[in-house]
Amino acid sequence: VLVLDEPTKNLDLESIAALAESVKAFDGAIICVSHDAFFVNAIANEAWVVRNGKVKQIESFEAYPKKEYKKLPPVVSESF
Repeated sequence: VLVLDEPTKNLDLESIAALAESVKAFDGAIICVSHDAFFVNAIANEAWVVRNGKVKQIESFEAYPKKEYKKLPPVVSESF
């Protein structure tokens, strides 16, 4: 099992791409915590969210924010 906690922090784009290729070549289970959308989309075949003491599988890392944005109340702008 390979455990990665924010592995792309402080890496440049070329290094992130190289790390993604290495992780994809790893023959085993990987647990990765990352906010880097490029990296997660490159390596993940499953995505899970931990919130309020619960763990839930989500459709994809890419679809998750879109679903969450829909839950937000509409923005009201004031005319000046």
